[in-house]
Amino acid sequence: MKQSESVYSSVLDIGTLKQAVRAAVGNAEISPVQFDALDDPPDFAVLVEKQGFIGGASAIQVHVSDDGERRLVALIALGDSGFARAWNGARNTVSFSGSQKLAAAVADAIRQHDSALQQVG
Repeated sequence: MKQSESVYSSVLDIGTLKQAVRAAVGNAEISPVQFDALDDPPDFAVLVEKQGFIGGASAIQVHVSDDGERRLVALIALGDSGFARAWNGARNTVSFSGSQKLAAAVADAIRQHDSALQQVG
């Protein structure tokens, strides 16, 4: 599975960030991200999965780490390669471009509440 990560720095508190994520993803399925014992988990982490209208899905992970006065927000777009989508059919795979659009929508929703949002990675 392919992935692309964008990291932002925000002054919003975790509760406001959660609300912005929920508003941006609409009726998507939201579930917790599981970490193993050796990982250093963020303060808040969810997997967002959204079904497409024609078929296929979009999926992102949202990781939020409290860094004192700021929160680091990692948006990780997930998706299958073009070959996997061709082999398995678009309806049974995760669209990487759709996931990148979903991650951009979440970043835009956060930016609406935090005009000082900065991309740091």
